[in-house]
Amino acid sequence: MIDSHKLYRGTVSHERLFPVHNKFSYPLTFFHFNPNELKSLSRKHTFFGYNKNCLLEIRDLDYLRGQCTPIQDQLLEFLKPEKANERTLIFTSPRYLGMAFNPVNFYFRINDTNELLQALVEVNNTFGDRHLYPLNNLEKDASGSYKASSKKAFHVSPFNPIEGEYHFTFKINEASIFMGIDLYENDQCKMKTYMQGQAHELNSNKLIRYCLMHPLDTAFNAMPRILYQATVLYLKKRLNIFARPKPISKDTLIDDTAHKDPNSKI
Repeated sequence: MIDSHKLYRGTVSHERLFPVHNKFSYPLTFFHFNPNELKSLSRKHTFFGYNKNCLLEIRDLDYLRGQCTPIQDQLLEFLKPEKANERTLIFTSPRYLGMAFNPVNFYFRINDTNELLQALVEVNNTFGDRHLYPLNNLEKDASGSYKASSKKAFHVSPFNPIEGEYHFTFKINEASIFMGIDLYENDQCKMKTYMQGQAHELNSNKLIRYCLMHPLDTAFNAMPRILYQATVLYLKKRLNIFARPKPISKDTLIDDTAHKDPNSKI
């Protein structure tokens, strides 16, 4: 079975195919954690904290319904209790110096042979809203990748309408991870996005190297990158802007219409 905690070094890539072409990729450092073992991980590593101030932090209120309830308890609303041969992993980037913005987090339920049984895709937008896509229709293809689809029901980019369909692709093993999300409109692929990385043991030496050598390859730098690419699309590519509609889906976990989130200024 895949380890409870891993550090990944890899890439995030995004390509918009129409109405204009725009493509970029950035180096990325991210992690997976077993929510049931975050307390013990916090006690083990000086630079990692769970619900406490630290260089790297995981806080319960940054996930799912944004409550102080432990992540593993919040997950019970969306996933059945784990069986003896199962575990749930969250793929995310922790706060760095207290700051982070994760456009997407993934929750994977796997068994002891690393089969992907269920997935939750948690999407955050720059307006402070949060939406969950439960994927119960996963299918494994001949290459070992898992596929699923879901109707788009949440406003993310101001350069896309609310309509569309997401096609998800996941491939996970002990050595690497690939998580892809393609956006389709009218049966045409409009955007291709993926995160991929090579897995590394999560130990104190790796944490020190990560903190000192790659601080900008994390969710700490996600918002500046988003703002830069939005500027390119608006000023250089001349794309139209779609206003944010009020969220109406039952799977929207946080509706920040009142702008209670201090980071939701766009």
